[in-house]
Amino acid sequence: MCAKVQQDPILHVAICIATYRRPHGLKMLIESLNAQDLDGWNVRITLVIADNAPDETAQSQLGDIQGLSLWPVIYVIEHERGIVSARNRSLAEAPYDARYFAFLDDDETASPTWLARMLDVIETPETVAVQGAVQPKYRQKPPDWVDALGLFQMGPYEHRAQLPSAATNNSIADAAVIRAHGLRFDMRFNTTGGEDEEFFSRLKQTGGMIRSAADALVWDDVPENRTTMRWLSRRWFRKGNTLGRIALIRRQGVVLRMVKGVGAIGWGATLCLCLGFGSRARMYRGVLEVCRGAGMLAAMARLTFSEYSAAAVQVDRIGGR
Repeated sequence: MCAKVQQDPILHVAICIATYRRPHGLKMLIESLNAQDLDGWNVRITLVIADNAPDETAQSQLGDIQGLSLWPVIYVIEHERGIVSARNRSLAEAPYDARYFAFLDDDETASPTWLARMLDVIETPETVAVQGAVQPKYRQKPPDWVDALGLFQMGPYEHRAQLPSAATNNSIADAAVIRAHGLRFDMRFNTTGGEDEEFFSRLKQTGGMIRSAADALVWDDVPENRTTMRWLSRRWFRKGNTLGRIALIRRQGVVLRMVKGVGAIGWGATLCLCLGFGSRARMYRGVLEVCRGAGMLAAMARLTFSEYSAAAVQVDRIGGR
């Protein structure tokens, strides 16, 4: 892979981070970004951090956020509660001359060449966004079936493969396209989650491609409460619910989504009742498929699950960092 020479124009990348009561996680993320090996890319980086906890900010616990970072930091408090409010605030505060918006979460750490590998792909012609790989870092060893099903990983990907969408836990997007089309995360997903699936699928509709960066790896901190069936079943219900809501909002593929919801429930039940014997992983995968299908059908009845409501997030942060 050829490194970019220093004579190339400077690329300004705004790394957008929404944070909520994870000061330790945010600190670790910033430290991993301090250690980026840009591999010859001529890059200027700005961290844009939108803190969605005005009553208990990261800055109140960590001190001067700029002092933690080698890169310039724009740190703002977003008082309106919700994941979309925070993500949109980070876009609004990003420098006007940023060529790319990158997205990471406050419970992740980036590999040393993460940004360089993302830039390798986003500079590919007709590419509007790139999704990188995500691997879990468990605080405690999870049940074997969790690892067997790869529930907390994204990828592995074929390098530069075309993808239908991307996620804000490891992605980069063309800022000019986002500005030209006035794209923002949809407030209807503010407390439910799934806003990134909806946003990136809309970004793709502008005419570009979303590609994978196989080697642009980040690690996701996974606390023990997230490796329980209770937490995972809620997440899979929400995933299915997001797909159903997107179909309703766009008035496209609604019947197909209903059919897929019924199909997911049927396939999940088959895995549980017929194919799950002797394999806990298959049995639990069946339960999760039922939850995903139920989420799709619930969306058709205008029922949603607020994964990012104040109460739900507070429970999720118990034992968190």
